[in-house]
Amino acid sequence: MMRCWHARLFRALGERVSGLSPARVQAIARGLSRLPLANAKRRRVAATNIALCFPQLGDAGRRDLLERALVSNTTGVLETLRAWFAPRGTIAGQACITGLPLLHEALAGGSGVVVVGAHYDGIELAMRHVAEASGQHMPILVRRHNDACIEATVAQARGRYAGTTYDKKDIAGFAAAVQAGQGAFYVPDQNAARRTVFVPFMGVQTATLGAIGGVLRRCGGRVLLMWAHRDDAGIQHIELEPAWPDWPGGDETANAARYMAWIEARLQPSPEQYLWVHRRFKTRPPGAPPVYR
Repeated sequence: MMRCWHARLFRALGERVSGLSPARVQAIARGLSRLPLANAKRRRVAATNIALCFPQLGDAGRRDLLERALVSNTTGVLETLRAWFAPRGTIAGQACITGLPLLHEALAGGSGVVVVGAHYDGIELAMRHVAEASGQHMPILVRRHNDACIEATVAQARGRYAGTTYDKKDIAGFAAAVQAGQGAFYVPDQNAARRTVFVPFMGVQTATLGAIGGVLRRCGGRVLLMWAHRDDAGIQHIELEPAWPDWPGGDETANAARYMAWIEARLQPSPEQYLWVHRRFKTRPPGAPPVYR
């Protein structure tokens, strides 16, 4: 049996998808999102999250948002493959970035910069667009894939725009890259099972990493916030903005709460484009029942 054959197949699929236009990606995503077996688990998780976060919509409104979220998430998966495997230069001009001078100014100052994003669909593609526009590699703090063959393939693919990826436990290495003057991406909004603080998000007490401020303080440098959404043509609109002057502060719960409140506000215009298929509420406050079956 050939070792890592599945990783080679994964790469071949990614390279095939990488040549698609944004409009073609969206068209394929609409078809794939309707496949019942491929989407059963994602549908259950997203339906639970949407029911918790959008009780005001009513049953019909939540069903509509669920269907749009599944299409958007599938689009995001294909966008991720494009981010990882598209040859350099082939996705240029397929994003509109505002606030880019803030990044250039921070990098020119030599003190490094951390760009803090969130798990909206297409986050990997947004990171690639910003890194390429910066003119340099921008490392990412990541969770390694459990499959060593897939992880090696993904790490090599991310190298196109990240250069180096750092395991989420390697804060020292990540911070050293920023301290050396690099820009880097940090996306800490997923469920936190350790070092957890519970803060409000969409009306739900949500387990969030309680070390966000500590990571940013260790990195030093400037902090920018990044949000993105795609338009009907599949073009990403990416916004870079300064973080709040007093953030992060010394209160880690307050740091996490402010970050999650920012995400809640930013997702409102296009709520379907947030990563509702993630089990964001898996870790529950003490005594609270589980929400996922």
